[in-house]
Amino acid sequence: MSAPLTATALGALPKLRVYVDETGDRGALGSPFFAMTALVVPEEEDWNVRFVANGLRDMIHTSNPGTTTPLHWVDHFKAKRPERRARAARALSLMPGVKVIHVIVPKRNVVPTGGMADGTRFYNYTTRLLLERVAYCAATWAGGPRLALSYLGTVKGVDHADTADYLTRVRNGQCGETWGVPWQYLKWPPKWTGTDRDGVQLADIHAGMLNVALTGDPTDEDCAQYLLSCKHQLYRSPTGIMLGYGVKVWGSQVFIVNRCWFAKWAVP
Repeated sequence: MSAPLTATALGALPKLRVYVDETGDRGALGSPFFAMTALVVPEEEDWNVRFVANGLRDMIHTSNPGTTTPLHWVDHFKAKRPERRARAARALSLMPGVKVIHVIVPKRNVVPTGGMADGTRFYNYTTRLLLERVAYCAATWAGGPRLALSYLGTVKGVDHADTADYLTRVRNGQCGETWGVPWQYLKWPPKWTGTDRDGVQLADIHAGMLNVALTGDPTDEDCAQYLLSCKHQLYRSPTGIMLGYGVKVWGSQVFIVNRCWFAKWAVP
């Protein structure tokens, strides 16, 4: 086994930029599920984030080209504008070298246990599950390990200092076993940022496409058409396995595996 990398060696690694946003409601109320999505971008390709975000803004705000108004799936990609959804999905699907990670929480299975009706505790643990997968993704990146710099969209009503403290305790092994998660490949601590950051806006669009698929009829493949267009970007195990890697379900996997489009999503 090779020796652990020093802090200096870790700092010298090529970088990943990780942008995170969410969809659904935390805690017991509201939507039947909650999800967090990470868009993982090699630093040398990060210019594509700005390129795609600027292009989508100009597509939407035709009378105000060059605007910096943040993109929001709920506001700008409504069901009555399918052409916008299709163009956004295509633009995201063509981004080179990126990986996407989703953590999906069917709340009916999770909220009744372990005090998870508390929105902050619920959010903290979901964030942990997501960042664990980001760490594995960074450690096993094609071409060699990288150091991941994480930017998470701020969440109203959540004390992110509390979240950072919890995650630090997890990272330090003070909250039980972390199953060998290579936390050293995450620059610490993660940062919370506003939606003015282009990468967070694109993560929001990925999360929005997931939401459309999961709120659609389980027998309707069309509701997942945008999600499926980006399936090649999902983080997978070296043998191509998606579940537990690019898609983590906290709760019953039945929530997603019984959908008519799941088999297509699972295949690289």
